[in-house]
Amino acid sequence: MDIGDLKEEIEKLHREKKELYNKLSEANEVIEAIKKGNIDAVFTADNEVAKVLVSGTYDQAYRKFIENMSEGLVTLNTDGTIIYSNSSFAEIFHLPLEKVIGTNFRNIIPVEYIEYFNRFLISHPENKAKVELSIQSDHGIRTHFIVSLNTLQLQDFGAVNLVWTDVTDQKKAEEKLVAVNANLEKAIEARTLSETEVVVLNDKLKENIKILENANIELGTFAHIASHDLQEPLRKIITYSSILVADYYDIIDQQGQSYINKMQKASVRMRNLINDILEYSKLSEENYVFKPTNLQSVVVEVFSHLEIAINETKAKFTIERDLPVIEADFTQMRQLFQNIISNSLKFVKAGIIPEISITYEIIMGKEIAEADKKMLNEKFCVLYIKDNGIGFKEEYMTRIFTIFQKLNNNTLYQGTGIGLAICKKIVEKHHGFISAGSKVNDGSLFTITLPVSQKHIPATGTGIA
Repeated sequence: MDIGDLKEEIEKLHREKKELYNKLSEANEVIEAIKKGNIDAVFTADNEVAKVLVSGTYDQAYRKFIENMSEGLVTLNTDGTIIYSNSSFAEIFHLPLEKVIGTNFRNIIPVEYIEYFNRFLISHPENKAKVELSIQSDHGIRTHFIVSLNTLQLQDFGAVNLVWTDVTDQKKAEEKLVAVNANLEKAIEARTLSETEVVVLNDKLKENIKILENANIELGTFAHIASHDLQEPLRKIITYSSILVADYYDIIDQQGQSYINKMQKASVRMRNLINDILEYSKLSEENYVFKPTNLQSVVVEVFSHLEIAINETKAKFTIERDLPVIEADFTQMRQLFQNIISNSLKFVKAGIIPEISITYEIIMGKEIAEADKKMLNEKFCVLYIKDNGIGFKEEYMTRIFTIFQKLNNNTLYQGTGIGLAICKKIVEKHHGFISAGSKVNDGSLFTITLPVSQKHIPATGTGIA
C-alpha cells in the first residue's frame, strides 16, 4: 500500500467516526429526554433485537390518519387562529392548505356563522357541542355539515378542535323522506275525504233510489188510474160517433161527415195510445218468469196475431233456420217481436211489398264489448230483424227507443211512438240490449242481444254493462 492509499483510508475512518459520534449524540439526547419525561417511548423486541420507538413514530402515523380523513379537521387557539388543518378542511372552503394555517378562522367561515363561533369560543371554552350548518359554493351548490366542537387544554394554551362531517346526502334523503311523508299524509287525507264523500254519496244514492222507486210506483198507479178514467169518456165518444155514422150519416152534409171521420180516427189513436201507456207502465211492475222459451214458437204466434196485416201487405218472411230456445218470458218475447214486425209492415212505401228476414247467431259474452265481466263465459243469442222499409236518418238512432218519439208523418204512418220504447224495456228486463241501424229509404236492421240463460246474471245490474 502506498502513502496515497493509506491517507485515503485514514480519511474514510475519520468520516465514519464522525457519523457514529453524531448518532451517539442523538441517541444520548433521546435517552435524556425520555428520562426527563419529555418524550414517551415504547421498548419493543423484534427477532430478539431491542428497539426504542419514540412518540414521533406514532405521531407520524396519527398525522397520516388525520390527513387521510374525509372529514375536515381544524384546530384553533382561543383567539380563533388556525394552528392546524388537514387537507379536507381546506377543500371545504376551496383554499390551499398553506393559506389556511395561521389564518383567523373568522376570515374563512361564512359571515352568518361568525357570531355563533364567537359566543362559543369566548363564553363556553370548555363545552363540547355539535352544530348543523350549510355552505353555498360560488356555483350555488349548498353543502350541509355537522360540526363537532371539542375543547383541548394543551401545555401552554387552550385550543378547540372542529370536525366537519359532510351530511349533504343524508340531508337530501331526510328532505325526500319528509316530502314523501307529506305526500303520503295528503294522500291519506284525500283518501279519507274521498271515502267519506263516497259514503255520503252512497247514502244519497240510496235515498234517491228509494225516492225514484216510490215515484215509479206512484207513476205506474197514476198511469193505470188515469188510463182507465180516460177509457170511459173515450168509449162514449167512439160509441156515439158510431151511432152518428150509422143513423145520421146520410143527413149530415159533407163537412159534418169529414168532422165525424176525423173524430173517429182521433178516438182510435187515443185508445191505442192509452193502451200502449198501460202496457209500458206494466213493464216496470211485472215480475218476469224466465223459463225455456222457443223463439220459433213465439214468431209463429206473432204471425197469427198479425195475419190480417200480413195478408193485406202480402209481406214476405225469411227465417234462415229455426230460432233457438232461451230462458225468457214468453208473453214479453211475443210483444217484442210483434212490435218490431208490425213496424216493418207499417213503415213501408206504398206499393212496395214488405220483405222481412230473421236470423241469429250464438256468441260468447267475451265477444260483446258491453258485457259484464261475470258474463264473459256465458252464451248470448244475437237476433237480427231486417226489413226493406222507409228507414230513418242516422241522427235518430239514439232517439228511436225513447218513449213518444215519432220520426214519421202522422198522416201517412199511424203509431203512438211507444212501441220501440216498450221493446227496449223488455230487452233490458231480460238483461240484454237492443240497437237499430238504418238509412232513409234503405230499410232498417234491429239487433237484439239476449242471454241464453238467466241463471248467471249478476245480482246487481244486468248482464250488459
